[in-house]
Amino acid sequence: MRRRQYLAAGTTGLAGALAGCTGFDPFGPSGEWKLRAMPADPNASDYTCTLNDSFVSAHPHLKTVLSRARDGERGTWSDPVYLDAKTGNDLGTDLSEHCQGGFRGVYFYDGDAFFVSLIDRHPGNGKGHDH
Repeated sequence: MRRRQYLAAGTTGLAGALAGCTGFDPFGPSGEWKLRAMPADPNASDYTCTLNDSFVSAHPHLKTVLSRARDGERGTWSDPVYLDAKTGNDLGTDLSEHCQGGFRGVYFYDGDAFFVSLIDRHPGNGKGHDH
């Protein structure tokens, strides 16, 4: 009986370690997309995009992470928001269209500069934007 307990504990530990390496967490958030933001140096990138109030209001999760990042410091990501597949795909598409296909730059909103990260946690869905 003891041997089975040790094997179970070892297997659980190995699964946890592998999950940490791959980014998969079976006990964590179930969202397909991970959205977060951080304050940025306005001159950190040649590519910039201005997010107006109507765009951000149309994407309340984006508004949430920008608000969280506003209170943070440069180099520190805000607490993420996890999005379902449709919401994340829609946000990625809208960001790409709004910013004329470019991303991985500095986003300006309400007088502040941010980096925005939208990561597909399940890239096998073929919809990755990975901003």
